[in-house]
Amino acid sequence: MAGKFVFLKEEFLIEGEWGGIDLDAAMRHLRVGIGSGGSTISEAAFAALGATSVVLTPVIVEQCDAIRVEFATDEGIWTATLDLATQCVTFLNKSTGEVEEPLLVRPEAGERAAGAFSLERMGIPTMETPRGNVTIDTVLALLYLQQHHAGRNTFGSVNVADMNLTLEVCFGVLDEEAARFKAQAQAARSRATRSATALRKAIEQRQKYGLPTSFDLDMEQERHSKAGDKHTTDLLRLAQEIEHHQGVLTGRDAEAARGLRSVSSAAAAADQAHRMLASLYERRGLARQRLTAAEEAARPRSHCPECKQPLQARSGEKGPLCPVCRQPDPDLPTRQAQRALELARAKEAATSGDAELHKVQRSVQKAVDARRKAEQDAQRLAGRAAAYRAQEIVPREAARSRARAGESEVRAKLEAVKARRQELAQITELEKKAASSSQQDDEASKAWAAAEGDAQEHRKQTAKELSQIFADIAIPMAPDKIRSAVIDPKTLAPKINGRTLKQLARSAGLVSIAHTAYHLMALEAARSMPLVLLPRVQWLDAPLDGLGGGPEGESLANAVLAVCTEMVGSDAQIVLATPQALPVSPQGLHATEHDSRRPLIPHARPESDDA
Repeated sequence: MAGKFVFLKEEFLIEGEWGGIDLDAAMRHLRVGIGSGGSTISEAAFAALGATSVVLTPVIVEQCDAIRVEFATDEGIWTATLDLATQCVTFLNKSTGEVEEPLLVRPEAGERAAGAFSLERMGIPTMETPRGNVTIDTVLALLYLQQHHAGRNTFGSVNVADMNLTLEVCFGVLDEEAARFKAQAQAARSRATRSATALRKAIEQRQKYGLPTSFDLDMEQERHSKAGDKHTTDLLRLAQEIEHHQGVLTGRDAEAARGLRSVSSAAAAADQAHRMLASLYERRGLARQRLTAAEEAARPRSHCPECKQPLQARSGEKGPLCPVCRQPDPDLPTRQAQRALELARAKEAATSGDAELHKVQRSVQKAVDARRKAEQDAQRLAGRAAAYRAQEIVPREAARSRARAGESEVRAKLEAVKARRQELAQITELEKKAASSSQQDDEASKAWAAAEGDAQEHRKQTAKELSQIFADIAIPMAPDKIRSAVIDPKTLAPKINGRTLKQLARSAGLVSIAHTAYHLMALEAARSMPLVLLPRVQWLDAPLDGLGGGPEGESLANAVLAVCTEMVGSDAQIVLATPQALPVSPQGLHATEHDSRRPLIPHARPESDDA
């Protein structure tokens, strides 16, 4: 049986001031309305004990600096103070003055958690097994009926494997040693199954290769190694040959480059000669124009320029006559001599221009011929280099590529042979591992089998006792709707009228009743069953919300509240948050009314969301 655990007080540090509510009563009824903070203080109370699954509302996160819960155990009166900034909980034993160092809510690197310390105060062992864990959050699901978890799932969002182990330990179905035997047996069975599966897959994979032996793999490896050595030798030889021919090709490429430079030089010379030829053509044309003008000037005039009639000499005049007007012209011989001189000079200039033009034309032709020859030489040298590359280098480069591909292929085959060799070694290791896992499975199964007989019988007896308690609580809550109420021996989960909570989901009233009855069953089991490891305390947050309205809902609510008041006793504590008044006032009742104008956190700001 778990030790004593009773809530005494819950306080909040807001702006340097502590304030809260008293919880010290056999039945603490918080008659709460919307906005009073009933769910807020419920979540905060278990957060202060180190729970990680609860979600704190903005009124806590934004306004509070710390949360403090005072509770009584067999060791005395303790306080648990959660610093919201550091997420550490400090425990103080007010009876002895003992102070526990601050413990993290979510520790790292295997440090002790605040929730584990709280579980120890409740007298519940924390367990970590391959099958699951017993934590403050899984135990919390049995002590705290959260308003938003009263649905299909019996225990909210807690991990199923952890919750199953917690149910077995807390309801005394398995002691710590038996729980470890069972977890070890399941873990050993899983390891044996995985080892056998891995061995089977490795053997199947080996069968695809034709079951080669070590000797076969050695011969295959030797063959591939020789082929790889040959490819390596070929690569070295080809690299040397290609290097030699690349040197020859480099010389030929240099010759081809010089040929291209010669083509450029010849082309430049031809262009320059063409430019000179153009100027000479212009000069020759000017000289011919001057010669024509000189010949025209030197030719005598015998006809009139206008009418083309012969000019007749006048009689009686002395001296030379003008060939145009036929008048005496004493300067005619001088002008004719000058014109003859100019004509001679024009002829000489035209002849000289023609000679120079012919000379330059020959130079241009030579430059053009030189350019054509340079182009032919460049094409010949480039073709020679290309032919040498195609004949000597390209085949060797192709052979080198083939040798590299062959070497890569051989290397891949060698890696495959090594992998198959490793598979042989792995199969040997897997056989040893499978044998060891099978042996461990047999040993763990035998250890669990030795304890399983008593455990199974004890499970059935425990489920029978829990079913009786559950039926005595659930049926009076709705005698017209509930015909039978039992606890499933396999899952330790409730069934109403032979149906699970998921099957009852369409009937919201029965789901809410089943949740409430299950938690009250846990309280009664903690009282009356010596092997049950649960504290005699239950915190029920709005358990009647799903009962509906109207006369039927009111009747169901009164029946549930009546059963709750009947469970009150000096050896247990119920914290009940509902908007309904109790039908009777049991002994040890402490009831207070709260709403948005009189919240449960007295010094919280009214505009905060503390619903």
